[in-house]
Amino acid sequence: MEFKFSTYFEGLQKIILIILTMTMALVTLIAALDLIYTLAIYLIFPPVGLQIKEILSFFGSILLVLIAVELLETFRAFQIDKTINVLMVFLVALIAMARKLLIMEINGYSDSTQLFGLSAVVIALSIGYYLIKKSSSCKE
Repeated sequence: MEFKFSTYFEGLQKIILIILTMTMALVTLIAALDLIYTLAIYLIFPPVGLQIKEILSFFGSILLVLIAVELLETFRAFQIDKTINVLMVFLVALIAMARKLLIMEINGYSDSTQLFGLSAVVIALSIGYYLIKKSSSCKE
């Protein structure tokens, strides 16, 4: 009984992971195509003056696609090795925080409490990344 339950559970886990990966791939593809389309529109019909908000919006979109690609790579690695690359997770989190800062800049929202919290998260992620990178290089 115990053996069958774990076998069914592993099968269910595989199915869920495949569905998540396919959904993530579709969303990533749509986001990348939207980014390319928007950039093409700006190149074909250039505005009178490209504002800083549009440039920051492009950077935010590029970072969003990059986050999605890195998450897809994490899903793929988990499917193959059944392990999660912690460094990759830290990098995705740092990219997400950079994107959040850009979004806050675009919207003109600069609450000091949120900025302080965001900076604390970035510092904690950076220290965590450094420590994990240092410990993994010592093992080699």
